[in-house]
Amino acid sequence: MRPGVDWLHRTTSAPQDIHAVRIDLGRGEVSLRASRDATGSERQVTTPTFAANVGAVVAVNGDWSDGSTPVGLAIGDGWLWHDHLDDGSIGASWGYLACDAFNQCDLTSLPLLSEAWWFTPTRYPYRYFNAVGANGVLLLEDGVRWEGCYDGCDGDTCRHPRSAACVDATGQYLWLIVVDGRRSDALGMTCGEVRDLAQDLGCWDAVMLDGGGSSTMVIDGLVRNEPSDGSPRTVANHLGVVYTERPDPTCAVHSGGWCEGTVLGWCTGGRLVGQGDCAYYGATCQEDEGWAFCVDYRCPGGDGMGSACLDATRVATCTDGVYGEGDCAAFGLVCGEDAHGEEGCVEAGGGDGGADGGAADGGAADGGATDGGGGDGGADGGQGGASDGGGATPGEGNRGQSYDPQGGCACGGGAPTGGLLPGLLPGLLLTLRRRRQS
Repeated sequence: MRPGVDWLHRTTSAPQDIHAVRIDLGRGEVSLRASRDATGSERQVTTPTFAANVGAVVAVNGDWSDGSTPVGLAIGDGWLWHDHLDDGSIGASWGYLACDAFNQCDLTSLPLLSEAWWFTPTRYPYRYFNAVGANGVLLLEDGVRWEGCYDGCDGDTCRHPRSAACVDATGQYLWLIVVDGRRSDALGMTCGEVRDLAQDLGCWDAVMLDGGGSSTMVIDGLVRNEPSDGSPRTVANHLGVVYTERPDPTCAVHSGGWCEGTVLGWCTGGRLVGQGDCAYYGATCQEDEGWAFCVDYRCPGGDGMGSACLDATRVATCTDGVYGEGDCAAFGLVCGEDAHGEEGCVEAGGGDGGADGGAADGGAADGGATDGGGGDGGADGGQGGASDGGGATPGEGNRGQSYDPQGGCACGGGAPTGGLLPGLLPGLLLTLRRRRQS
C-alpha cells in the first residue's frame, strides 16, 4: 500500500475472511488518527466517511457505542471528549488503545473504573494523543492470553464479525484487523480465535474493538470487507492511519509539541495538527520532553510542572501547565521541601517519604497527573490545543484545552474548584517523578 503500511487479505477453509493491515509506527510519514468530537464528520458517521474526512489511508471502526456515544476512552488529535469510565454493567474495567503523538501505544484495561477518577490520559505521565475504547477483557497482555470477552455469549462459543488491534513486543508494528462473519463463506470468530489470529500475526498486546455489524475496514477510500449489515454502520468513533508523503514544512523542523515564543504547535507523522498563541489568554508556552503546553499564569515560578507551598499544609501545583491547589493534610502530610529542595507534600520533619503513603491512599502512585477533572476551570495540558477543531469546551478541565488558530488557547480560568484531593494529587505525582529521575 505504502512504505511501512502492508495489507493482508487471508481466506481459509474454515471458512474465514480476514483483512489485516500492518503499520510500521516508526516511520516518520505515519500518524494515527482517532475520531474527534465532531458529529457528522468524525463522530457518529460510517467508517468510510470518517476516513475521507480525515484523509486516512486505512480506517476501522472503534469502540462499542449506541452509534453516537462510545463506552470508553475517546481522544482525537489531543481532544479528550469521552472519559475512561462507564456504568458497572460492563464489569470492573474497560479497555482502550491509546497512543501518544510519537506513535507509542498502550493497549490495556487500566485503571479499573473504580479508580479512574484520577486518570487524566492527556496529561503527564500518559500524554495520549489518540485513543479509542476497547473490550474490557483483553485479548493478549504481555504475550499472555486472557480468556473470554464481553460479547453477550457464555463460554466464548459464539462466532461473530470481529475488529481488533494489536502490537508486537517491540511496539513498532500495529495491526488493524477485521474478520468478516454471519455469511456462509465467512463464519466469524470467537474471542479465542481472534487471540489465535493475533498471536499468529506476531502480536504481544491485543484488544478487541466493536464487532458484529460495526466491523468495517476501509483501505484507500474503499470498504474492503463485507459488513454484515450489508453496508457500513454508523458508529461513534474510529481509528485511522494518515500517511503524509509530503510533510508540512513546519513539521520538517518540529515533531511533537513545540513552542515558538508563546505560540504552541503540534506535529505528528509529518502533519501539522495546528497552532495557537498561549499569550491570547495571558499564558506562556513550555516544552517538556517532546511535549508542549500553555502554562497558567498562576503556576509557581512560571513552571508548568512546578509546585510551591501556600502555607504549612496547602500546596499549589501545575501539571502540563494546569494549575491546582490542595491540602497535604488530607493525607496526614505537611507542605515543605523534599530531599531535592522542591516544595510539595512531605512527612512532618522533612523528607519526601510521605509522597508514597499519600499517593497509595489517593491512587496517584501509578499515574494520573490530574486536577480532578476540571478543577482549574480550563487548561488541559496543551496538547489538544493545537487542533483547530474538536469538541472540548473551555472551562471543562480534563475535557481538553481549547485552541483557536486565530484566537489562541483557552488556558485561563477562575479560581480552582476541584477541592482538596484533586489539587493535591499532581504534587504527589510530581514528587514521585523527581525522585525516579534522581
